[in-house]
Amino acid sequence: MLTERRESSRITLRQLEVLTLLARRDRWSVGEIAIALKVSSAAATKAVDRLERKGLVTRSIDMMDRRCVNVQLTKAGRETSRKTAVRA
Repeated sequence: MLTERRESSRITLRQLEVLTLLARRDRWSVGEIAIALKVSSAAATKAVDRLERKGLVTRSIDMMDRRCVNVQLTKAGRETSRKTAVRA
């Protein structure tokens, strides 16, 4: 019997912090997100992974430095960021 794991639509505080950062400019690297939030790269990657599964961010490889992964908000991510900023 297979069970399907669904990603919760709830946004954690850490994920909200990432969305807020991403709303400030077009593109952030995962390393920049980690530095700005004062967390490890692993913690930033985990938050970005979950946001990506929710369809709120996308990742792309930096063409100048293929080791670097850039993160951007999707349209849904911008809307979610805007909605949560209004509530706060």
